[in-house]
Amino acid sequence: MDFTADEYARRDADRLREILAGPPVTWVFLGDSITQGVVHTHGHRSYVEHFAERVRGELGRRGDAVINSGVSGATTEDLLPEFHWRAGRFAPDVVFVMFGTNDILAGEDGVRGFRYRLDQIVQRSRDVGATVVLQTPPPVLEDGGRGPRLIALYAEAVREVARDLGVLVVDHAAAWEAAAAEAGRDVAPDGWLDDTFHPGARGHHELTLTLLSAIGVADPTSEVCSLVVDDAVGATA
Repeated sequence: MDFTADEYARRDADRLREILAGPPVTWVFLGDSITQGVVHTHGHRSYVEHFAERVRGELGRRGDAVINSGVSGATTEDLLPEFHWRAGRFAPDVVFVMFGTNDILAGEDGVRGFRYRLDQIVQRSRDVGATVVLQTPPPVLEDGGRGPRLIALYAEAVREVARDLGVLVVDHAAAWEAAAAEAGRDVAPDGWLDDTFHPGARGHHELTLTLLSAIGVADPTSEVCSLVVDDAVGATA
């Protein structure tokens, strides 16, 4: 049976609700250093670790496996030839995908290729039976080949793929932009970034809140969601 993009999105949303109410499953996170969560968390939990605590701990899904296949420095181009090793071999039920922070080093001309490779990642994930959730990368400061305008183009490419293929999208970029505007900042509130493009401990918690809200398991009374992270933890001046 063929599905339209909207039907895919509705089907996947329903599937996630079924997954969260059903037997144990495997969640795989694909991405770069932001997903891997090294160095810039300064010993605090990454967003993937917060997710695991919420799902396996607070929601009581102890049999679930949460696999972090993020690799520092990785791009979508790096991921494709390694897809089986990074995701397929785990027979994932759900695959979360967050790329763009390194892909933007290809510049504006690289957006088309980025969009194509995201499409391929979605298709390969579906081929192994997984429900896919795309995530836009959070904003960055101006630094060499990275900058706010360019990362916005790549974030929009993620949204376009999500719309075209009917994939659920966790829009971190929009959430951070809204928070920055409310705080009177250009890119992100103070303390959310540890350097020009890596989220710090506070930034990772904000990624967690947006992700949990998007899949319908946020709860302000939970310890994960109500955690207060000092804006200054790991933050650079």
